[in-house]
Amino acid sequence: MQEMILILDCGSQYTQLIARRVRELNVYCEIHPYNDFPEIDDHIKGVILSGSPFSVRQDDHPVPDLSKIKGKKPLLAVCYGAQFIAHNFGGEVQASSKREYGRAKLSHVDHTQPILRGIPQDSQVWMSHADTIFSLPKNAEIICSTDDVTIAGYYIQKSTLMPFNFIQKFIIVRMVKHCCKTLWFPFVVVIKVGLQSRT
Repeated sequence: MQEMILILDCGSQYTQLIARRVRELNVYCEIHPYNDFPEIDDHIKGVILSGSPFSVRQDDHPVPDLSKIKGKKPLLAVCYGAQFIAHNFGGEVQASSKREYGRAKLSHVDHTQPILRGIPQDSQVWMSHADTIFSLPKNAEIICSTDDVTIAGYYIQKSTLMPFNFIQKFIIVRMVKHCCKTLWFPFVVVIKVGLQSRT
């Protein structure tokens, strides 16, 4: 069976763009609904959990079953996915005082983290969410911030999770390359901003 990256779609408008970024690396990927995806076996090298128009604070928010993925496969969680990880692993997500939408720049980047090496501190990202991660799960540390968002990215030690509250092409490229080499980073990273500007 062909090796691939599995994308779990929670309803994000950017899911197809994520898939395009993966395929530009000549890596096969498939998009499946968050609640109806194939068996997680050796041909799946990594998983990307997409954003969503829902809030984790809503009663009817998407709840992907990560039990067969967590600790077994690299998982890149972006935007809603990052907030879902925080919300379900002991952190706290609250409504933002204002909707965070538009261009932003990273003001802090922890370059000791493998997935962030080479990303300039002033990298432009795109914010698109109404919630913010207020507190982190146990054993999690902030790895990047913007001027307005303190927890733009974090990692959880000794995990295969990588939640990001934004999407940036460099992050996707780094994740896919490492998955395809069957290598991974020994922690969860979560980042919470938006989509890199296409201009």
